[in-house]
Amino acid sequence: MDPNSKTLSQTMTVEAIAAIKAKRLAMKRELDVEGKRLRMMQREQERREQELQADEVCRRAIERERPHRTREEQLLGEKELHGVLECVSRVYDFERRRMRPKPLDPPPAMLREEPVVPPQLETVKPASKCKYNRYGQERFLKGQQEFGINPQGSNLEKATSSGLNPGSSQRGKTKSADVNTSNGDPRKFPRYYKPLSRMPIIVVPAALTSLVTLHNAKQLLQEMRYVSVEQARQSMNVGQHLDELIIEHRFQGELLSYRVIDNVTRLTSGEWDRVAAVFAMGPHWQFKGWPQGGDPALIFHQVCAFHLHFKDSPVCKELRNLQVHPLALSPHERHSDCGILTEFWNKLDRHMAVHPRQFAFIKQK
Repeated sequence: MDPNSKTLSQTMTVEAIAAIKAKRLAMKRELDVEGKRLRMMQREQERREQELQADEVCRRAIERERPHRTREEQLLGEKELHGVLECVSRVYDFERRRMRPKPLDPPPAMLREEPVVPPQLETVKPASKCKYNRYGQERFLKGQQEFGINPQGSNLEKATSSGLNPGSSQRGKTKSADVNTSNGDPRKFPRYYKPLSRMPIIVVPAALTSLVTLHNAKQLLQEMRYVSVEQARQSMNVGQHLDELIIEHRFQGELLSYRVIDNVTRLTSGEWDRVAAVFAMGPHWQFKGWPQGGDPALIFHQVCAFHLHFKDSPVCKELRNLQVHPLALSPHERHSDCGILTEFWNKLDRHMAVHPRQFAFIKQK
């Protein structure tokens, strides 16, 4: 038998054959791991190159892009007002939601003492004689009333003492009696004085299809929970009609009253300045009778506007390009109402704080 024609099992032992197989498998595994690593690096490099190309294409497109702005968008202005907010933060504390205190004046000891200048002798000039002037009679009065005329007096005392005006004495008695009843308290006004209202005004829609009306405004804005309009109407007394509503909210550390109405035709010129917020439904006929021609784009620059809707319903298309704050309520999750309505009060408080001239009546006592 030819020794070169022996089989592998005859020339090598079983242990040697197993060792060769194990070595072969280990080399194969190393080759597979190295190949996977190289392929992964190649894919990562290709992905980076594609991202760089896409960024370059976007950058060139943005450089050549010219945004189109309509008249309404130009009236809306920029939303990011970092400079204005920085100036407002110097006088208003957004975290504590109140005005910052004024810096105190330095004590008298720290004031710089000015050197005392000795008085100099001044030459007394003789008074020049001037002619009589009917508009400057006070200069001629030297302890006496020349010409029998008192320029600082009044004829009312003479008329009262002579009895020519009998009604004036009774009016004087009434005024003096009202002043005496006040006992010097400036907060108690006389009976003939009518104090002006200082309450901010919130306008809600009058349509029953709206989510907020006068019927459920108190539960929504003061109790911070949503109640449907139909349910709120059923809880009211039979025949009861609401013309306006008074709610309370804490603003700048004080409990402030807000007046809620749904009819703006009875507002006077002074009350228009106190309109702080409005709930917009969407159609522009809601603003019929408003100033500035009832244009919502101009109205929402002076009044803080909100749109209340459910999450499953989209925002009204008439309000998408206007300066309106949407408030999306859940149809069934009533525990989330408080957080959404807290956002409403935060935006309204900030609007009133950055308009100190319009709402200066808040600080009046």
